[in-house]
Amino acid sequence: MKKHHFVFLLIILVGCLSGCDANQEIIDDAGQNQITQFVILPSETPEPTLTFTPEPTYTPSVTPIVILDPEPIKVKFNTEDGAELDGLYYPAADNPAPLIVLVHWARGDMAEWEQIALWLQDRGQLERIPDYNRSWKSSDWFPELQMEGPLGVFVFTLRDCQGSCQSYSPGEWLLDLEAAMLKAAQLQGVDKDRIITAGASIGADGALYACAWMNQVGFGSCKGSFSLSPASLLTVPYEKLATQLIGSEPSLPVYCLFGLRDDASVETCSDLPGLVAVDYGYIENHGFELIQPGQIRDPLVLLNEFINLSLAGVGE
Repeated sequence: MKKHHFVFLLIILVGCLSGCDANQEIIDDAGQNQITQFVILPSETPEPTLTFTPEPTYTPSVTPIVILDPEPIKVKFNTEDGAELDGLYYPAADNPAPLIVLVHWARGDMAEWEQIALWLQDRGQLERIPDYNRSWKSSDWFPELQMEGPLGVFVFTLRDCQGSCQSYSPGEWLLDLEAAMLKAAQLQGVDKDRIITAGASIGADGALYACAWMNQVGFGSCKGSFSLSPASLLTVPYEKLATQLIGSEPSLPVYCLFGLRDDASVETCSDLPGLVAVDYGYIENHGFELIQPGQIRDPLVLLNEFINLSLAGVGE
């Protein structure tokens, strides 16, 4: 190649570095030699890839709700003066749930309530067996329960009353009732602000006292009391306690069932404004004996009614 050809090509190459096409054919002036120059363009810098790391999800810890088995649970508790008492707790099918505290009469102990407690608990434990001597234990005739929701049941035996009460100890029984209500409010699965009471004879007076006492001390809340043949048997007048509950805001229901030949109960249940008084005519039945099949106003239907009325709208 001649010297001037070489110089010419060099000039063109330098020019291509600044402005030639990517593929440029270079032809010498003789048209004999062709040189193809490939210019490699710099690659573009890729855009940076943005990555998103989500914030960790916070899952609060949840304590599982424990539903207790339906079998009754044995309970022991102590009174203010040191007496140890026995009780049975029939847990509800919900947690928390309202509770009814049942108080026995002087002719027996907490076992008097056994069939009624299973009926109220309503968890398939009631066998509907007959008892031809005690109608309140003859669950084969009990009406179908019409409850608004699950209900727990607590029964206990007053001091010196195993089998039946061996002495008349009203002042000490009041301490027993106070201790029973405190224990009831502490039972697992119980809503302490939805407690009600029911009782027969001395238990009727006891149930009303226990309800009024709980509301006075404020450890839990009692929403009403159901009485079978009360007679102001525990030193505190029934009328005074009933007036406290009925005069509450809102008013709390108090039921009083009696026979017209039961003079003490007639006097107790009569002429008290706001009291739901139900008489069973000229019968001598007292306490649990009022719970008989075939009554025009079935006592157990009334108990069912009382429970729904007492707990209506509470805790919602």
